Amino acid sequence: MKWLIGALAALVLSADALAQNLPESVTEPYLAFEAAMRAGDAAAVLENARRAYEAGTAADIDLTTLATLAENYGYGAALNQDFETAQSAWREAARLSDRAGGSAVERAWRWHNAALFALQIEDRDDAYACARRAANALEELDGNLGAASDFAGVAFLTRAALAMGRGRIGDAGDAAIQSAEAFEAELEAPNVSYALALFYAGVAQTLDQDFERATYSLHVALDVMEEVAPEHPDLRTLQAATTSARLNLYDEDDADREAAAFARLDARLAANPFHSDRYLDREVEAAADDGLADEADAETVCCDAAPIRRRNPDYPRDAAYSDIDGVVYVTFAVTEEGRTDAIEVTGSFPPEIFDEASIDAIEDWVYEPATRDGEPVRREGVETRFDFRMAR
Repeated sequence: MKWLIGALAALVLSADALAQNLPESVTEPYLAFEAAMRAGDAAAVLENARRAYEAGTAADIDLTTLATLAENYGYGAALNQDFETAQSAWREAARLSDRAGGSAVERAWRWHNAALFALQIEDRDDAYACARRAANALEELDGNLGAASDFAGVAFLTRAALAMGRGRIGDAGDAAIQSAEAFEAELEAPNVSYALALFYAGVAQTLDQDFERATYSLHVALDVMEEVAPEHPDLRTLQAATTSARLNLYDEDDADREAAAFARLDARLAANPFHSDRYLDREVEAAADDGLADEADAETVCCDAAPIRRRNPDYPRDAAYSDIDGVVYVTFAVTEEGRTDAIEVTGSFPPEIFDEASIDAIEDWVYEPATRDGEPVRREGVETRFDFRMAR
């Protein structure tokens, strides 16, 4: 909630004009609210914000002013850790702004905070609805975020995360790209939120089979995450997603096409506002280390495991009925007998919906086992990805 509290302070400082031309029933608690703010009396802030809002409702004051009183009420509730009241008040402030024809920035801000407090009270359905309305309002700005710049990246990211969790991967990808663009325009240095935005964008681009853009998004996301949050719980899934997307750029049948794809990737990375300055030298060193590792492996490994029989997973019936898309990343081993073992879901979007179907499919796969010096050996760390997408 740090974004919320930091920004809300500015609202109160600019709200003096609200006490003008209002009924005394509203003015008295509103001025008491301001006094409580100056005194740092959180309980009095909430009580007087509530009284001012309820008096404004009873007096049928104009919708724009009433929306701001509702926002103050939400602020006071948040200050007192009453998140259920805060969510209700912020949602009402947003609804009133819509009715009053408020600015896109104002409406986006209020719907965004309603979404954050819905998450705080674990009402993900309402959070999803509020985040979608916040993103819709921001889209009205057509990229000219202006006063919304300080919260637009987080608002779009909230929309992306909630859509991803519902299997609306395409919607999540669109919002994630908008989030990343907003962060690139606003941030001086990349952070976890920027990495997550590119992560979600890359997963959606993978599902769209746009592997060049997916590799770019996931590549930058991984660089940032490894720097700023090396213990992040999504890092392993991000690593698997990056490897999976990148493998699709290799083309055994057309070396020129492969080279062109990697050239376009390098150009995109060079154009990223953070990548060249922070990560390029490190990646050159890593590539050199990989080359040495490949030479060492060539001396000890003869033949890798090769698939003999693989089937795709069944689309879960409930997911199909609900029109849910998904992506699942899986790692497993191939035994000396060519059967799969140690199957583990590295990560999935949305979580758990497609996991069982993916594991069931891999359990039936059969491989020619890996060999060393002519003898079958166990192959650890085989990775694969399953894309689940409804025909539309």
